[in-house]
Amino acid sequence: MKVKKFISMIGTMIKIGFIGFGGGSALIPVIEDEVVEKDKIITEEEFNDDVMIASITPGALPVEIASGIGKQTAGTRGMIAAATAMALPGALLTVLLQAVITSAGDMVKTQINYLSMGISAFIMLTLFLYAVGTIQQGKSKTESCAYAFIILAVFLLSGEKGIYELFHLDMAPIFSLSIIQVLGAAFFVILFTKGYIRCLKRSVPAGIIALCYFLCAGKAHIIPLKFKPGILLVMVILSVTGLMQSVMESKHRKKFPVKRLAKSFAFWIGFVCILSLPAMFLTIKTLRLVGMGWLSSVMSFGGGDAYLSVAQGLFVEGNMISKMDFYGNVVSVANALPGSILCKILTGIAYDLGYNLNHSITDGFLVALSGFACSVAASGAIFELVFCVYEKYENLRIFAVVKHFIRPIISGLLLTVAISLYTSGIRGLVQPGWPNKSAFLVTLIVLMANGILLYMQKKGKDVHLLLKILLSAGISFAVCNVLY
Repeated sequence: MKVKKFISMIGTMIKIGFIGFGGGSALIPVIEDEVVEKDKIITEEEFNDDVMIASITPGALPVEIASGIGKQTAGTRGMIAAATAMALPGALLTVLLQAVITSAGDMVKTQINYLSMGISAFIMLTLFLYAVGTIQQGKSKTESCAYAFIILAVFLLSGEKGIYELFHLDMAPIFSLSIIQVLGAAFFVILFTKGYIRCLKRSVPAGIIALCYFLCAGKAHIIPLKFKPGILLVMVILSVTGLMQSVMESKHRKKFPVKRLAKSFAFWIGFVCILSLPAMFLTIKTLRLVGMGWLSSVMSFGGGDAYLSVAQGLFVEGNMISKMDFYGNVVSVANALPGSILCKILTGIAYDLGYNLNHSITDGFLVALSGFACSVAASGAIFELVFCVYEKYENLRIFAVVKHFIRPIISGLLLTVAISLYTSGIRGLVQPGWPNKSAFLVTLIVLMANGILLYMQKKGKDVHLLLKILLSAGISFAVCNVLY
């Protein structure tokens, strides 16, 4: 029975890896639907735990969630197998497509862009439905209204710039905060209040400090930017103080699993060494790639888009890859494929490094293995560390509060991702000379088609997720080729 469940779990992870377009937070609804609703590999509560830990942990979020699912299913071996299975399809498709583009040129890249427009439109709908589902999960009308308020507040704080771009408004955003800034402020309030949100003695000053941070970190800098380090310092001190007080007040403490953590880290290091060995014989640069790969993963807070800036700083400015190859080949290919953005980008950079050694596709694939290994191992190892801390103090009230509010917070951030997919993704792929409203037309047709499929599902028809993705991609491909 355990073996059957293990195989089923691996199959599900690979499946999600192939159909999970959007990367990062956008994959949360897809993973939940497959793992919790359909295959029932873990419970919704266990899934929410994984999402919570992954959201506060640097690295590839889908891989981290997969690590948690694998860990709860089959321990350390399950964690490594699930993380690898989740990341493999996207990384493999990335290097395959890079190899094709190397031979075929820009024509293939253009057709990929046409397909990705429809897929992006489908992801937008999926993210919106996830937010609606979050509101419906409220156990009472009051709780549902509270969820809706949190979603709206987070969306306005993080997606303000996208809203202006969506409606072509020439306005400077007041906030337009990053995902990590919003999450950081939310966790500050929870930690400082020790989870007692209704305690005015702590929640009022926490709210005032968070507002000051928003006004300072926001784009308008209503509070001068020079005060930001001081505000952050206060938030960190108060958060640590609240956390320490919660720990001291807790009567339930477990022994920290040092041996299990050491065993897990040993497995991950061995995983990287084995997969990087072929590349080591090709170039000494592999060692630098591995080190920078781990560092970039550890620095990757805030999702796939945030990783692009980290990767540019380390790999482009570090002369590991040219800016033209980074944005023209790696990023454009990664955005059109399913899977984790971090894993695809790091694998793509490694392929480019290997290919440029002797202009050999084989060398590109061998070095790409090391980049893939780093992206998976770093994310899995960091997740395991945070998970061990969580297990030790899981009975703290602050964790119960985080689990209660993490989904509406994530839902608000996903709405921002949905807007960005349209303004930066779909609109950004529109070709010169197209009709002005071509992006809107493609998006509208795809949404209408998926609306019909949703209606069919409500009437009892079984509509597979893969069918929705293929239909969305097919519509945009056909419409774009007609328009251009």
